[in-house]
Amino acid sequence: MLISKTYKTFYNNNYMKELENLGMSKAEIRVYLSLLKLGSVQAMSIAKETFLRKSTIYETLRRLEEKGLVSNITKNSTRYYEAVRPERLLDIIKEKKQQIELQEKNLEETINKIKQGLGKPKPQAEAHILIGIEGFKTMRRDVLKNSKGEHLLIGAISRESEVMPAFFKEWNKQRIKNKITIKILHKQSAKEKKMTKDNYMGKYFESKYLSKDIENPAVINIYGDRIVNVLWNDKNPICFMLINKEIAESYRQYFKHLWKKSK
Repeated sequence: MLISKTYKTFYNNNYMKELENLGMSKAEIRVYLSLLKLGSVQAMSIAKETFLRKSTIYETLRRLEEKGLVSNITKNSTRYYEAVRPERLLDIIKEKKQQIELQEKNLEETINKIKQGLGKPKPQAEAHILIGIEGFKTMRRDVLKNSKGEHLLIGAISRESEVMPAFFKEWNKQRIKNKITIKILHKQSAKEKKMTKDNYMGKYFESKYLSKDIENPAVINIYGDRIVNVLWNDKNPICFMLINKEIAESYRQYFKHLWKKSK
């Protein structure tokens, strides 16, 4: 496609990209820059300068007029076009900025109305499933990272010290080193297990027993913003982890209630 020397000169300058970023098409840029050079001219002169088809010229001029970058006058029944000063480009940016600010304000009002209509937002939660011995170990390591100094258990059956004794011994040492308090509400069936004894668990440990009428197949772990329900199938645990601050806090209050009633 033929392009005039004037347009090539403009095109090679870095500000061409700025004009495109402003939302101007290549045809609009060619016509506008040509008009800046030519002054007040007819559409035919623009076509000769830009080598664009006449139909394209008229459509492009219409769009430039809508943007406020081109004006026209009629002399002796002939229409002439001329470019508006380049400073108008800054006005376009300012107008877009005002529109965005207005849209942002309207959107904020809309969001507030939506939230009012929904009432109190429901807590969102992240969920994970950890399967088998390795999954259980991953959960226990997570306790060391995210417990915030406290690990609560409801319905513990003290299986891990039997199924993975070496891992548990090392984990418990790390728990004590990190000064993480572990409070366990054991099931009655765990009374003679190692994990119920102070001399086995060491420092930062408290334990009580749930009453016989409280039965839950899962062992509930509560720490930080996590709740983990552990189901044991013989020596194979499955951990269902839920991450949510509000839900974890509600389980923490449930633990406190049971702790007061337990011995």
